Amino acid sequence: MKKLTINVVPALLCLLVKSFLICMFLSILLTLLLTANSSSAQQPTAAPLTVGSQLPVDLWKAPLVSVTPKGDKFFPLQDFKGKAIIIDFWTTWCAPCLANMPKLDSIHYENKGQLQVIMMNASASQIGFVKERKFIKDYLLARNKFHSPLVLRNDLFRQYLYFRIVPHYVWIGADGKIKALTDHLQFSPANIAKFLSGADLDLEIKTH
Repeated sequence: MKKLTINVVPALLCLLVKSFLICMFLSILLTLLLTANSSSAQQPTAAPLTVGSQLPVDLWKAPLVSVTPKGDKFFPLQDFKGKAIIIDFWTTWCAPCLANMPKLDSIHYENKGQLQVIMMNASASQIGFVKERKFIKDYLLARNKFHSPLVLRNDLFRQYLYFRIVPHYVWIGADGKIKALTDHLQFSPANIAKFLSGADLDLEIKTH
C-alpha cells in the first residue's frame, strides 16, 4: 500500500505540472492574439490614392532614405512642396525602368526649378536592402552627373500609391494633388509642359 502511494504521488504531480504548462501556453497564445488584433485595429491599411487625390500629411512627412556612394541621406517629401513632383517606382530587374531612368533624370535637370523627380525602389527586401543599396551605389558611381535621388522602398508610399507592375509613375502637381498615374510611355515634351503649367492631365490611368 505504501509503495502504491509513493508511485501515485509523482504521477499526480506530473499531471498537475503538465496541466499548468498547457494553461500557461494557452494563456500566452491568447494574449499574443489579442495584442495582434488590437495593433491591427489601431493601424488600418491606408486606402490607395488615385488621380485627383490630395496627398495626406503623413506622406509628406514620411522619411525617405536616399542612397549615395558616400552614405545615406534622409529627407521628407515636404522638402519639395510647391514643386511638381514625379515619383518613379522601379526595380533592378525591370528593363523599361532602367532604360527610362536617365531620360527622366534629364527632364528633372532641365526643369529643376519647377520639377522634382524621386526614384523609389519598389523591392521588398528582407535583408536590409543590401542588394538594392549595392545596385544604387554602383549605378551612381558609373554616372557622375545624376541629379535625381534614388531612394529605398517606403511601405507607406506603397500603401497609398498602390500598384502591381513596374515601371509606375505618380505625377503630383504643385498643388499637392495627384495629376496622373502612368507607365513609361507618357513622358512626351507636351505632357511634361502641360504638367508643369499646373493644368490637369488627360492621360490614361494605370490601374495595375
